[in-house]
This record gives sequence, C-alpha cells and structure tokens, in this order.
Amino acid sequence: MPHASSHHALSGKPVFDAAGHPATIVSFTEADAREQAMACIRPEHGPDVMMPLDLLEQRDDGSLRLPFSFGNGDEGRMAQVTFPVMQEKIQIDKRLVDTGRGIRLKKTVAEKEELVDEALLRDEISVERVAVNRVVDDAQLPQARYEGDTLIVPVLEEVLVLQKQTLLKEEVRITRRPQEYHAPQRIVLRREQIDIEPLGNAPSGRA
Repeated sequence: MPHASSHHALSGKPVFDAAGHPATIVSFTEADAREQAMACIRPEHGPDVMMPLDLLEQRDDGSLRLPFSFGNGDEGRMAQVTFPVMQEKIQIDKRLVDTGRGIRLKKTVAEKEELVDEALLRDEISVERVAVNRVVDDAQLPQARYEGDTLIVPVLEEVLVLQKQTLLKEEVRITRRPQEYHAPQRIVLRREQIDIEPLGNAPSGRA
C-alpha cells in the first residue's frame, strides 16, 4: 500500500479499477490528526470519486489497482460506481500441541490411626426359671406370651395325681339351755353418814 508521503511517486501512474477500466488520479489531500490522506480518482465515464489513499494497491507492473469497479453507464446516464463492502471477522481455531513437557504421577498411601468410638447395639438374653406348680385345665393350656420385652414360655408336665376325698363321718350337735337357780350369800354393804355438832345452844342434828 502506498503512503501519503509518496504522493509524487503516484502521480501519472496508470490506474485501473477491479474490472480493468482505466482511471486517472486527479489530486491528493494531505492527512491530518482526524482524517487520513485521500485521492481523487476520475474514471473514463462518471464523476470523480474521493477514496482513502491506503486503498490503492500497487502492482508489479507499476500500475495502481482500485478495490472497486466503475460500471459503464449508458449514453446520457451517469456511470455506476460499485464499492465492495467488507467486514473483518475473527476466526479462532484450537489445536493440541505437544509441548514436550510431561509429568509423572506417583500415588502413595498414607496411614493414620484414629480412635473411633461409636455406640453399638447387642442383644443379651436373660433366662429366669420361675416355679409355678399350679394345676391347669387341659382345655385351656397356657400359650407362649409376651409381657413387655419378656417372652414367657410355659413348661408343661403331666403328673400322676392321687386324689384324696374327705368323708363326713358324723356330726356332734351341742345345744346350750339357760337354767335359773338361787345361791344365797351374805354381802356387807357400806354407807357413809355425817354427824353434825352445832356450836352454842343450838340443837344437834345428823345428816
């Protein structure tokens, strides 16, 4: 790409658009802090076109090439200028690269002793024999049963029973009869008495 400082080198060089149509560089404008250098291009047919100087491409044969084309207009009509509209896009590709640096993994097992104190459950069975020695009815034999957490299993045994009966041999009848009788006795009964003695000439008396 030509730089703005080489304007004199571009003057008089043949210019062709993208379709091969000839054109002429008419003038240049210098670049400033806000705008870049511009070139005024005049095609064979159509109006002059102002374009950035950086868009001019210098070819091996010394000519300059425009990145767009001037369409030839019909007689009495203005030529059409075609500008390509381009947009840059970022394309990112990834690939695996062997850096030549590897790592070795080594696994070791470390032992550590810890105290574990957990509550465990264990069933303990307590067997208790309780003497009953009670005669039960054959029609209602006791079955195994639970009383809370205790399983009671009856232990039965058939025994030979000699039955003893009581014979009422006789009755002794005793009857009480009251009887009235006299038993004279001498009894001494006592009685208290008070003798009153008057004072003076008053008559005496006894209570």
